[in-house]
Amino acid sequence: MSLSTLVAGVEARASSVSADAVSTPTGLALSLPSIGTSGLADVLPVLALGAWFKHAACLLADGRAQFGPNLGDLDNADACRAVEPAALALLAQAAAPVRAIAHDLHPDFHSTRVACALAARLGVPAIGVQHHHAHVGAVLAEHGRFDARPVLGLALDGVGLGTDGQAWGGELLWVAGGEFVRLGHLRPLRLPGGD
Repeated sequence: MSLSTLVAGVEARASSVSADAVSTPTGLALSLPSIGTSGLADVLPVLALGAWFKHAACLLADGRAQFGPNLGDLDNADACRAVEPAALALLAQAAAPVRAIAHDLHPDFHSTRVACALAARLGVPAIGVQHHHAHVGAVLAEHGRFDARPVLGLALDGVGLGTDGQAWGGELLWVAGGEFVRLGHLRPLRLPGGD
């Protein structure tokens, strides 16, 4: 099963999320580098909260990506209420305290607000990650690429907030580990409401 398939999971369209779903995460073994071969080992474990659609949290620790349940889209009040308990369930499984909490760049996403609040409570940094950079990073992880060798990545999944505060879509990115450069993109379109 691919990482992207696992993250997407089964779409949760129900009006509520059960307590059992929040407490039964799924894991995926990763071939993480040994300590000293990259900066990755220096920041683990890390908790990442998903964006808006098909939200799921992920704990990266001990050579595994441990996923919480797919809570569905965060336009659903029940899904929003389940974000923090699902994140806390993953944190409870960590053998060591997390060193950072990652989240989408968009400040208005419920998951971003939960991530920032949890990070403040735990005294760790909250790290905003550009949406399309995260997609390219997921593909690299799926293929065991945890080094900083550069790649070109094309993300065509829709819209994500860019580092310039503008809506981005259809990105061609040069990615080297945690760094990226936006090389190209689809031309912006005017949308009703100015979004």
